[in-house]
Amino acid sequence: MPLTIVHSNTGVENPEITELARSEMVKMKSYAEKHGLKLTINVGKPTLSASWAVKVIGGRGIPSFPDGQASCSVDWKVAVNTRLLTAAYKQLRQTEDIVDVVVMTGVREDESIIRDMRIKKRGEVAEGLWENEDGQLRASPILDWTVDDVWLHIGYCNAGVEDSFSDFSDVMKVYAGAGGSSCVVVADMRTANNKTACGARFGCWACVKTQNDRSMDTLIASDEQRYGHMKPLAALRNYISNTQYDWSKRQFVTRTIDAEGFITIGADTYSPNMLADLLAYTLTAQVESGVSIIDYATLVAIDARWSMYCLLPPFSGLKIYFDVMDGNLKRAPVVERNPKTPTPSIGKIYVGRQWEHIEGPNSLSGLRDTSREFHGEACGLDLRVLSNGNLVIDDERDDGIEVDPEGAMDFVEFFGREMVQQHCRMDHPDWAAGYMTYLGYGTLAIAKGRSAQADGILRRTRWRQANDLHGQRSVEELRARCVSLNEEQLELLAA
Repeated sequence: MPLTIVHSNTGVENPEITELARSEMVKMKSYAEKHGLKLTINVGKPTLSASWAVKVIGGRGIPSFPDGQASCSVDWKVAVNTRLLTAAYKQLRQTEDIVDVVVMTGVREDESIIRDMRIKKRGEVAEGLWENEDGQLRASPILDWTVDDVWLHIGYCNAGVEDSFSDFSDVMKVYAGAGGSSCVVVADMRTANNKTACGARFGCWACVKTQNDRSMDTLIASDEQRYGHMKPLAALRNYISNTQYDWSKRQFVTRTIDAEGFITIGADTYSPNMLADLLAYTLTAQVESGVSIIDYATLVAIDARWSMYCLLPPFSGLKIYFDVMDGNLKRAPVVERNPKTPTPSIGKIYVGRQWEHIEGPNSLSGLRDTSREFHGEACGLDLRVLSNGNLVIDDERDDGIEVDPEGAMDFVEFFGREMVQQHCRMDHPDWAAGYMTYLGYGTLAIAKGRSAQADGILRRTRWRQANDLHGQRSVEELRARCVSLNEEQLELLAA
């Protein structure tokens, strides 16, 4: 009987848990080979655009704070596991002697309030099989187990009473350290008392769904020699958490322009200056902790997005990367938590729809790149006509890959410093040049069917730069340009 294990690696998991999961899966594989079991282990990770670094540092969205939605759990866990399960179903059902597939999970009742609600909604049972809403078979064998039941079984495995792939000594060591007790059962019960969302036991080192990460802080304090390397990660997490309501770190020019041609001026995602700081802080934490957070592909994705949305001059991300790699480390500062205040909404600026007026095959403000078209004529560059008549180079890829990992490494290592020297300046006439350069080098590709969207974004971006609505803009400057103001909100912001 074939067995398949699926596991999602969020990319920002507590590094001790990442290593623990890896080592335990190695033990599973060894045990299966020893006993003649057909075992496959599939590990997945979030898409590049959904990853923590690209979402938060790239400026797509703010982290999942306590009073916001936990979209991260969907992007990093649910979506990844669903993708892995779909692939596993397809593969297993191609096997002739497979009658049906049963998905088994280790979910338990009474782990958290939200989880209990989901368990009841799904109609899970501990005995036998049950079906989900799609009619697929499920098994939840430890659904009604208590914490004591779990640790009793682990204790039996550790003592050799129960046959298992592992003696779980590493598991017990990590749980004991995180709970601040030499007794692993007592330690686990301490951490399990926090049943708020994302708050029980271990989570992502970058998680700010709770104000404090007790498990990581206690783990570090329990053995600084072993766990002290995580201090830079904890400091970065605390900085992000404590600045949730620091509105000076937000972008006030929102990304959406409504049907009447107005841009709302109010606190939105992180400001360009904050994004630049976060990249420097994160790269520094990566250097000092030894934990991989931002690889070449992620760096290029962040840098390209900054350029595409005119947040910072071309190749600002690469400039920050080289500064840190050259030894100019920038650690996240220790700051007091800002008190909760209403989200500021200043007013609206009228901009109309001017960037949409230049359309058709002769328009050069969007994805058109005449330099590439001229030099690439002999290479047979394909052009695409969009539904609105705009002509663009066809940079779409069927597989939807946005950044080529090997291409990203080559670009950064061989061309990065040159690009920074040539283009990374505040007075650059086209801040979108970085994005277009990545496209031209083949380092970046547009996902299938997204050319029109990219073309529209670049038109708005270049129009914003021409009208001084790009980059870091002060609240005072934007307020002076508003045609309507929210006076009550302005009073709150001033206070």
